[in-house]
Amino acid sequence: MNTEGTPAMNKPAMKKWLKLLLAGSLALNLAMIGIAAGAALRYGDKDRDWHRRPPPSVGAMIFRQLDAETRESLRQQAGGGHGSFMQRRHAEGAAVIAALRSSDFDAAALLAVLRTQAESRHVFHTRVQETWVRKLAAMTPAERAVFADRMEQRMRWFGQHPVRTEAASGTGGTDLPKDSGN
Repeated sequence: MNTEGTPAMNKPAMKKWLKLLLAGSLALNLAMIGIAAGAALRYGDKDRDWHRRPPPSVGAMIFRQLDAETRESLRQQAGGGHGSFMQRRHAEGAAVIAALRSSDFDAAALLAVLRTQAESRHVFHTRVQETWVRKLAAMTPAERAVFADRMEQRMRWFGQHPVRTEAASGTGGTDLPKDSGN
């Protein structure tokens, strides 16, 4: 058969709108790759501390070291007339929102609400601290030293990626400190 001079196997030509669609798709894919690469370059520097979560506050570490019953009791006390700590927090938020939406906004009244909320948080924090210090006073010096080491490790390692030690130690765990949660 002579194929010279005949159209290539009667293959239909690609439609113009399909060519435009494919070109647009390619452009969008390249743009997304560029955005991802730019973000990796900008935010991928491991020497910067701003992208890591900060270590837990000392107050949070103190609270976690109390036993579950004590924490629940402190939460109930913090709830006051609202029944629970969470209900009190919702009521505090609702009070601020109501003050913001008031047609006759009273800055002094809002400030008074915020100060009352801050005072109740201060009372809660003081109770937690006093309870924790009583717990520490009952410990031996060696127990307190172990506890201090654990707090120091948590502050140092928090927000960093754990180093896998499965091959080295055979434990299947990480180098993160063990925290009993009590």
